[in-house]
Amino acid sequence: MPDVVIVGAGQAGLSASACLAQRGIDHVVLEKSGIGASWRHQRWDSFCLVTPNWTVRLPGQEYAGPELHAFMSGAGFVTFLEEYAARFEIPIRQPVTATAAQQTEHGWHLETTAGSLDSRALIVATSNYQTPFIPDFAAAMPLQIKSLSAADYRNAAQLPPGRVLVVGSAQSGGQIVEDLMIAGREVILSVSHAGRAPRRYRGRDAIEWQDMIGFLDRPAAALDDPRKRFGGEPHLTGRDGGHTVSLQNFQAQGVRLIGRVEDIQGFTLYLKADLRDNMRAADRFAANFCGDVDSYIRRNGLTAPPDDGEPAHAPIADFERYDEPVRLDLEEEGVSAVVWATGFRFDYAWIGADVFDAFGYPLTARGETAAAGLYFLGLNYLHSRKSGIIYGVGQDAEHVASRIRLYLDNSRS
Repeated sequence: MPDVVIVGAGQAGLSASACLAQRGIDHVVLEKSGIGASWRHQRWDSFCLVTPNWTVRLPGQEYAGPELHAFMSGAGFVTFLEEYAARFEIPIRQPVTATAAQQTEHGWHLETTAGSLDSRALIVATSNYQTPFIPDFAAAMPLQIKSLSAADYRNAAQLPPGRVLVVGSAQSGGQIVEDLMIAGREVILSVSHAGRAPRRYRGRDAIEWQDMIGFLDRPAAALDDPRKRFGGEPHLTGRDGGHTVSLQNFQAQGVRLIGRVEDIQGFTLYLKADLRDNMRAADRFAANFCGDVDSYIRRNGLTAPPDDGEPAHAPIADFERYDEPVRLDLEEEGVSAVVWATGFRFDYAWIGADVFDAFGYPLTARGETAAAGLYFLGLNYLHSRKSGIIYGVGQDAEHVASRIRLYLDNSRS
């Protein structure tokens, strides 16, 4: 019986394995569909990380190439994870899916697709982004129109000729819109309530500023709404070296913007008239970010170049007079495909422990739960904003491994 079972072989699970091995803790990693499965199977062909290469650091290994401020491709990051697993001889069993976990007198009992497995401790490292979420009303989409999730989108060539409707304008939706535009497709974008951030501001990348001003160390308790722990990420892209993405710029380049989709009847979409509100919200997010950076620069007496402005992203006055549609006829608009960039859902119902809040999200103290021997890693705001991104998962893994070492030692005494 291993001391620890880790579920998931993404960056969180691999980091945990390396940290446990460093402490001489026997363990195995269960993975259902390959190292870095979500990066491998749920990203489009042109996908790039939105965080710079200098943030790619796991325990014992970090990016060592010459392009610290460039953005690694999704395939490149999968290769990084595969090389990491090989270097640290991660004990992965695959393909194995954990289907049930129950606490026992001596630890944890797991049921898996490869049989039963017992361990003294369990680390769940399966991330927030487990299953694509598509609204129930999407089932009413006419069969003549191809409908798929952002996780299933690969490139424009897989879609039939015609206009493409992208539903959802957070990080994935914005990047897919750009991918379609580059391929020469006409796009309609149903805008959601998501922020945006400038790619660079006053001489530094947005992620570097977020790190410096303490945003990445922000705890979940600082959020005004706990649902933001698993909400859509602001518009940002690392494609072609990274650049700012905005709804106004999409509109200026020919993308038709509409409000959120609320229902479908036949070929008719019923829309919420919230486009202007959502655009203002995105602009407020950017303005607040820039204001925080400006304040940090002043407080610390830093020298930074002035903001050179982003005229392509300035508000378009005509939008204030735009008569928002409340219905859209897909047939009349020539829409042949819909990409649902409406987020993901997580499901921990397979874990038999009373350690979840009203949203089904694990309650932890930096990954450690109230159930003896049960830990989580890789979740947004597990400890801070940084917990859910590559840059911060290693620090949480070090902490959890040290807590497991103490737990194992105490349980033996």
